[in-house]
Amino acid sequence: MILNNTVLNDNQIKAVEDIVGPVMVFAGAGSGKTRTLTYRIAHMIANHGIAPHKILAITFTNKATKEMIDRLNTLIGPVSKSVNISTFHSLCARILRSEIGVLGYSRRFDIIDEEDQLKALKEALKEANTDIRQFSAKGILSKIGRYKNGMEELVDFFKKPYQAYQDYLKRNNLVDFDDLLVLAHEIFENHPTILEKYQTYFQYVLVDEFQDTNDIQYEIAKMIAKKHKNLFVVGDDDQSIYGFRGANIANIDHFRKDFPEARVYVLDQNYRSSQVILDGCNRLIGNNKNREPKNLWSKTQGSQSDITFFQGYDHYEEANFVASKIRDYFRNGFQYDEIAVLYRSNVISRNFELALIQAGIPYKIYGGYSYLKRKEVKDALAYLKFILDPNNLIHFQRIINAPSRGIGEKTVSRIVEIVNMNDCSLFEAINRIQGEVSKSKQIALTNFCQLIESLKSQIDRMTLEDFFDEMIEKSDYLSALDQEENKDDRIQNLAELKSVLVEIDALPMNDGLLNSEKLQKAFDEIILSESVQDEKQREGGKSVTLSTIHSAKGLEFHIVFVVALEDEIFPNRFRINEGDADIEEERRIAYVATTRAKEKLILTNAKSRLIYGKTMRHRQSQFLVEFVTDAFKKAHIVQENLVKPSEESSNAIPIKTGDRVIHKDFGEGIVIASDKFIVQILFNRDSSLRKFLANHSSIRKM
Repeated sequence: MILNNTVLNDNQIKAVEDIVGPVMVFAGAGSGKTRTLTYRIAHMIANHGIAPHKILAITFTNKATKEMIDRLNTLIGPVSKSVNISTFHSLCARILRSEIGVLGYSRRFDIIDEEDQLKALKEALKEANTDIRQFSAKGILSKIGRYKNGMEELVDFFKKPYQAYQDYLKRNNLVDFDDLLVLAHEIFENHPTILEKYQTYFQYVLVDEFQDTNDIQYEIAKMIAKKHKNLFVVGDDDQSIYGFRGANIANIDHFRKDFPEARVYVLDQNYRSSQVILDGCNRLIGNNKNREPKNLWSKTQGSQSDITFFQGYDHYEEANFVASKIRDYFRNGFQYDEIAVLYRSNVISRNFELALIQAGIPYKIYGGYSYLKRKEVKDALAYLKFILDPNNLIHFQRIINAPSRGIGEKTVSRIVEIVNMNDCSLFEAINRIQGEVSKSKQIALTNFCQLIESLKSQIDRMTLEDFFDEMIEKSDYLSALDQEENKDDRIQNLAELKSVLVEIDALPMNDGLLNSEKLQKAFDEIILSESVQDEKQREGGKSVTLSTIHSAKGLEFHIVFVVALEDEIFPNRFRINEGDADIEEERRIAYVATTRAKEKLILTNAKSRLIYGKTMRHRQSQFLVEFVTDAFKKAHIVQENLVKPSEESSNAIPIKTGDRVIHKDFGEGIVIASDKFIVQILFNRDSSLRKFLANHSSIRKM
């Protein structure tokens, strides 16, 4: 197997050929990390005669594992199948299948998922007679998981539930996902003969995405490699963005202390982006102090038009601009699946989803759910819908135990049965069942009915925003989220629903309507909008990707929009505590976002944004300022592409009430109501009434 500059660059060749002893490779974004890793393994086998089974390559995802296997097979053929390539968890599962007996488990143990973990915890606490009513089972599991991954210590309250849970798992020969690592580490630490067996077997250890390892993962890799010291780690400290999951960027420093003789190589040639884009990325990440110095470079210089900056007057204009720009790129030959809209937090997606739906642009939420399909949003909407119609069984079944009221499935099914058999109201069925259930359930059901009746009597007496706060407070819904692992994201999504209600309240076409009437109209339109998008997705085809930056790591797109670049949103005020570590991770997230772009990078923000029910005015993100330096401005890259709101508006023909218009999907219609942001159109074809953001690209005057 010949290594030369036709397949690898000079730094990649150095990293590939240095196979004896500890090696650390800093692989910048788009620098051919996976290519270097796979060529190194192929070189070890083809050119040095190393037995494939003596090589252990550890990845972080099954997708990465499959990609490495496929590439190796292309390079060296079937012999690649003998290389041990797996994730940390898969590796530890294999070790435990052989060795777990020393810990008192059977080799036939079952690995349980989150649903079975919850069942196991509840059963364990029941057997141990442990009261956890002040915490949810999910919350306790989250604490246990963080403890197992070395992210926090167990406070006294959680020690008894933790022990009861672990005892239950062991008695029933069960292992959860985190235990795969914990138990393998325990075996290696306490049974040196077993550890030596694996040290002898795996003589060469390679770890991909090293910056994402947590403490226990690094310890396992280090233990296995300790005998031969052939430990090769590759990653990028500038792309370490999973601290909230336990990833410890300090493992890079730990590696250097544990292996002071290690050789270090830097891969800084980028094969993805133009130099114009990379210059901004380098300036941005250069503000971090805790990093290996590197500047990405590319043979593709690019042009000034590779980067665009847009500041909207508000979030409507920003979202409208993004939708319009995507439509322009599509008309100019780009495919929808070559375009991504990236944001720091899921809560930002709502406005862009709406803009794309109204522009008729197909999209998909990568690694998550559409805003209106997120559990906490669906729960809150179900509450509102049930208050409007307290006989809706579907909404009743969704909210009766959100939060938990101790009403079991059997009782709920019996209530539904009484309604169906007697053709009576739901509240009447609840009254009829009182004699069949325990005193505690009687009280819970009575309180629930009183809650709904109280809220129903108040819905038309205050603004929708104030009513929403009242509903969330009186229902105690936040207690259902309080112990969730992703509590902050869920609460932000819930708070953002207030923005939807503020918008509904403010629509001129809703003047004179009761709140209950406004909501009913809004729900009808939400369902219609969702069904249009769902139909587009069912039709298949190519879609624009909407994604958080965390989910998009490892992906690349020809065109990338990074949106909502405003202080307190990005960097995220919920993630910033004290010290430099948090802001440096936020900056790394921004760096990951901007380095996803191959050809075009569009950075946007808004002067004002309706978020969490309040109109906020934030400064431009400090990351945007860092990306765009004076030298960058002098190149006219930003100024030439800056579309001022007034200029954008002046180029468009305003649509007003009474105008006849045509929509690309719905045909001809007449505008029956309009304001600065919204137009409502009655379409001739099917007499449908639909709302759109004003001046978006799919509507034009006739």
